[in-house]
Amino acid sequence: MKRWHWLACFLGLLLAGCGSHQTIIREIGYKGKARLDAYLAAERFLERYGYTVESEPGWPDLDHDASMLIVPGSVLSTETYVREVATWVSNGGHLVCLVENAESYIDDWSQFHSRYRDEDEEVVPAPLKKWLTAMRLELGESTDKKQTAEELKTGEETYQVFAESFATVSAFKGPAGLFGQCAYGEGLISVMTDARPFRNRYIADHEHAALLLALAEQSPNEGRIIVVRDAALSLWNLLWRNAWPALIGLFALTLVWLWKNMPRFGPLRREEARSNLRDYDHHLEALGDFQWRLDRGSAMLRPLRELIIERAQRHSAAAQRGIDLFEWIGERSGIGRERAERAMTQERPPDAGTFTRVIADLQKIHLSLS
Repeated sequence: MKRWHWLACFLGLLLAGCGSHQTIIREIGYKGKARLDAYLAAERFLERYGYTVESEPGWPDLDHDASMLIVPGSVLSTETYVREVATWVSNGGHLVCLVENAESYIDDWSQFHSRYRDEDEEVVPAPLKKWLTAMRLELGESTDKKQTAEELKTGEETYQVFAESFATVSAFKGPAGLFGQCAYGEGLISVMTDARPFRNRYIADHEHAALLLALAEQSPNEGRIIVVRDAALSLWNLLWRNAWPALIGLFALTLVWLWKNMPRFGPLRREEARSNLRDYDHHLEALGDFQWRLDRGSAMLRPLRELIIERAQRHSAAAQRGIDLFEWIGERSGIGRERAERAMTQERPPDAGTFTRVIADLQKIHLSLS
């Protein structure tokens, strides 16, 4: 009866919680092509002003008819790409390098990405930083504090923007900011450390679109504009970045399934009863311990000494009569008379160390008489 009482209370509480509900609306971002291309709005905006815009998922072909290249800084992570883009810029190209928040796979609606950053993550690739430093554009970075900009100046105009980044840029030892420009050969280099003003979610805010149009108009040559959406990102990295909980669960489920269904290579081995039999070395150790406790090993030393005396007397009699046997043994074995006499006459060695030395001397004597 008591069990039914608790069940009734639980059902009552459960039904009481069904009387009201709350609707939560959460913005998750764009769908379709706009979700894959974070610069789709910027591309269409430039096309409305008569520019030919091409969107590339990887490194493009920099032909002479390309006037401006908008590229994430993470793409310029090798010396080869840096040399190629340097040659193109020197011939009249306009490089717009976006340092942070530049790849299309970054989710602008993710609070985790906007608030946190891996301390080991490299904000500015070393080859790009080295090249820009040679162009007198100093790139710096901070791992603990972002710098915010509300105005950016390019040419003679100032544009109202909102940008924030861990990376900063300064032109020719000037003040550090989020935007910098310098000429290179016949071309132009523009570095913007925060790419979000040009992304779909933010380009309509403030004067972000006007700033993008001004950069396009500053290009020395006329021609198409190329937008590089992403750095090289493998399929595995893409899956791990966006679906790691599902991947971990799938991996664990696969292991359990394999453990349950994989056939064995034979029947299970029966547990054998523990045997009371001992190996030879165990018997030898037990026997030695018994002899040591019985008479300090004297019973083990006696047969070896008798054999040595018998052989020594036979050899010494053949060599010379009337000699000191211990002296003769010591000279023949090379251990001296005192050690030879102690090895042959000491009855009960006081400890295991002395017993070991006596055995070693007897072994030398025995080998010298063989």
